[in-house]
Parts: sequence; C-alpha cells; structure tokens
Amino acid sequence: MTKLSKKAFAIMAMCEETKKPFGITVDPREGCYAFTWAFKINPDQAKREGYDKTHVRGAVMYDADFNGCPHCGANQFYICNRCKKVVCYHGQEYVTCPNCGNSSSLRPAESVDLSGGGF
Repeated sequence: MTKLSKKAFAIMAMCEETKKPFGITVDPREGCYAFTWAFKINPDQAKREGYDKTHVRGAVMYDADFNGCPHCGANQFYICNRCKKVVCYHGQEYVTCPNCGNSSSLRPAESVDLSGGGF
C-alpha cells in the first residue's frame, strides 16, 4: 500500500449494487486528490469518525494500489449531481443513485466538488 501523507482523510461512498456504504481514503497530491484505499465501514462508526463531514473540491485520480469498492469490486465511480455521494460505476450510460434515487445520464468532469453527508 502506498504511504499516505499526514493530510490524508476519508470520505464516504455508496455501492451501487449492494446499496451499502463504504469509505475511501483520499490523499491530497500535486494539486489533486488520490483515491488510495476503499474499505467497508459501519455507517454509525463512519459518523463517529466524522467521515460524513469531509469536503473535496478539485481533480481526482486513482492511486496505483487503489483496490476499488469493497462490496462489488468496481474501480470507477461517479458523483451524484443531487446528493454529491460517490457511487460505484459499471460503465452504464444512465445511472440511479442508491443514496437519493436521482436518475440521470453521465457526463465527464475535469474536477469534482464533494461534500460529506448523511447515509
């Protein structure tokens, strides 16, 4: 596993297939945010740890050791345009967010604006 900086933190994400939450360790690097590791987590524990209060704004990249979703194995994600939750992506053109139920087609983005929130 890649060594993390002291500025690394966790954000919450949602598995599209299982509808279960999980955490992603994010490490700020060279003007962007690297997704470095994904892990299963209990929603109550995540809230106690403050993972639902983080905010990321900028470009996202994947670390070479990034393991993907711990529930379904996906290694690509989208960000819901309504609730801003990070969600597993499996290549489909039309998606429905498992967190808020919003449905839409996807479009690529050069940077993101992520906020933590409830489950």
